[in-house]
Amino acid sequence: MSVTLKLRSEALAQLNAATIAAHTQANAQAGQVTVRTRMRHRDLLTRALTGLRAQVSETGDTVVAQWTGRRIQFTYGPDGVQVAHVDGPGLTPAEAEKLVLSVDDAYAAEVQRQVYERLKQRAAQSGMRVESERTNADQSISITLAAMS
Repeated sequence: MSVTLKLRSEALAQLNAATIAAHTQANAQAGQVTVRTRMRHRDLLTRALTGLRAQVSETGDTVVAQWTGRRIQFTYGPDGVQVAHVDGPGLTPAEAEKLVLSVDDAYAAEVQRQVYERLKQRAAQSGMRVESERTNADQSISITLAAMS
């Protein structure tokens, strides 16, 4: 018996351009934009930001990422979801949107990696082995598990 699973971070990628545009239009001030994100796990967020070559610092409930001329401050809201505040000189809503979407993509990839590793560990514990795996063009991962006899 074998099972093929396709791991895709699409569920996390629901933070789309239309959602961000609505937030930025409602919240835009000179040089700053605030957006509610779906990024809940601080360690995954930090890894995603580091992967994007940001200078990352953490204090209390805040994670700050800085690049030349741009800064994002992530703060946990009361529901445990991060709120991203983007600022920088001459920042436009379109630039803020692009930056937040790049962080969201990197975060989704970190979640996918974590789920993938956990799946492989649990499969081994359940008497299964990875028969095949491949990364697809859409960056999803297809894994075929087989029962060990």
